[in-house]
Amino acid sequence: MSDIYKQIEEAFHYRGHVTITLTNDQVIEGFVYNREFENKNLPEDQFVDLYLKGSAEPKRLQISQVQSISLTGEDHAAGKSYEEWLAKHKDKKKAS
Repeated sequence: MSDIYKQIEEAFHYRGHVTITLTNDQVIEGFVYNREFENKNLPEDQFVDLYLKGSAEPKRLQISQVQSISLTGEDHAAGKSYEEWLAKHKDKKKAS
């Protein structure tokens, strides 16, 4: 798997904003919510979907347009686990 596909996969699993540098040097910030690069025979079908930072506007980028992706925003779920959330939720129910 090439480096850009690894970056895309990491960005997809990241729970914060990323900065994407395009091949034309344009920089875009947003939250990656979908990606498709399984079909290596059809590069036009390989894409990354993201919500642009500061809006709910979705944007689709062809992977061929992506030069690099950096994890730049805060990971809002860092250090948090489902088990911790569940325990906290149970404690709130007991207190009610």
